[in-house]
Amino acid sequence: MDRWLKDFADQFRRTKIRNRPYRNAAVSFRRCAQDDFEARARLARAVGLNTFLFPADRIPGCDLLTDSGTTTMTMDQWSQLLLGDESYGSNEGYFAFKNQIVETFGPAWENRDRFVENTFIFHQGRAAEHGMFKVLAGLIDARRAKDRFLIPSNGHFDTTQANIEDNGLEARNLFSPELRRHDLKARFKGDMDVRALRALLDDPAMRRRIPLVYLTITNNTGGGQPVSLSNIRAVRRLTTRHGIPLFLDACRFAENAWFIRHHEPGMAQRTVPEVVRLVFDQVDGFHISLKKDGLANIGGALVVKEKSLFTERFPKFRSLLSDHQILVEGHPTYGGLAGRDLKGIVEGLKTVVREDYLTHRIHQVQRFGARIQELCGNKKVIMSPVGGHAVYLDIDEFFARTRLKDSDLPGIALTGLLLIAGHRLCELGVYAFGHREQGREIPPNPRVNYVRAAVPRLTYEDQDLFALAEVIAGLYRQRDSLPGVTVTHGQDLRLRHFKSRFRFKSERS
Repeated sequence: MDRWLKDFADQFRRTKIRNRPYRNAAVSFRRCAQDDFEARARLARAVGLNTFLFPADRIPGCDLLTDSGTTTMTMDQWSQLLLGDESYGSNEGYFAFKNQIVETFGPAWENRDRFVENTFIFHQGRAAEHGMFKVLAGLIDARRAKDRFLIPSNGHFDTTQANIEDNGLEARNLFSPELRRHDLKARFKGDMDVRALRALLDDPAMRRRIPLVYLTITNNTGGGQPVSLSNIRAVRRLTTRHGIPLFLDACRFAENAWFIRHHEPGMAQRTVPEVVRLVFDQVDGFHISLKKDGLANIGGALVVKEKSLFTERFPKFRSLLSDHQILVEGHPTYGGLAGRDLKGIVEGLKTVVREDYLTHRIHQVQRFGARIQELCGNKKVIMSPVGGHAVYLDIDEFFARTRLKDSDLPGIALTGLLLIAGHRLCELGVYAFGHREQGREIPPNPRVNYVRAAVPRLTYEDQDLFALAEVIAGLYRQRDSLPGVTVTHGQDLRLRHFKSRFRFKSERS
């Protein structure tokens, strides 16, 4: 390369604003006015400030309730949907999906046994979780066990925990000690506490109660933080020593691989697809919501490595899971999905490991977090460093030294006020993960208290996210005068944040 051309290219590479690796092929216009605050306030009160119940088409700003199933699909995916085969059994998408599982996660995930399936398709991730723990609990006879079986994890998400507990097991979180520290150099706060896991496994009485260990990548409950390959390997060494299987909740596997490639020593020369395979070499199985890093609007799966500690320990599991799948989802070759959806998922799994896509995706979320931090006077109002799929407002820090207490549910109050402002976020803190016991509130232990702004993939531009950042900063400046909320319905329910109703304490019911 000529010297002048090299200098020009180097100067270009240093620019702060770079082109997106895609362009818009279609747009959807808003159906509601941005400034109609009174109408949104009426709606917010009518649904009891429950963000899940607020009509999506009345949100003029950013709908960041979830990044699940809200992705803007690519033209390549849409083209595959048009080519979908809707045959009842063994449609084209089924074979393409099974081949792509091997292509993405490695040859060890190939299904060589003609008579027993290893890839189980479901309509979404929580259905895969339900099948997983229902069958597992039956095999270990969890409900009749003298001592409760438990599943250790670096951070169970709400529906994962609910599926575990619904089947008579205990979900136990072993968060990294780094999680609550405001250390910008700690790049893998999503890691599991290996010392805590070792203490569990070294105790024979506890070890007998652990049928498998789980890792969530990235750690959604723990602020969307990534998990290092070295931590995954350390957990694997422990579980292998004691003959205990290791599974992944792999919803954001590609984003996690990007962090490993860019921030873990010795990984810079690896490609994202190579890192993905290194991670999945370590585990016996995984479940995944394909509504996240499958880049699809629907779909989930549970995949079991044929030759593994898990199949040795639970040889009947796959056959029993097939029975469950047929009863509640459909034939194993479509698993509750249309053939067109399977084809779209296959294309999504190809796209999601692209370096240019992931870099743009994660940098956009990080810019959003940096903008909130800047507008709030660089106070510790968000989980830092920012993870891959969301910005997490730290409610304990956001409302520190104000009159609002846990009993005022400031996280719920914040999401209610943001609804009125035209944006939708999700409380994932003392209400979502806590529970009521004998008339008093029990916060989650270890404590997590966030409001999550989950950014859908390929959907928003910086201008949209920065507009939300300004609203958040405005609320931060007024934080000591904001109203708390009280629960009007559902405080004692399970999975209560999906179903509860609230009102501002300054208002009468």
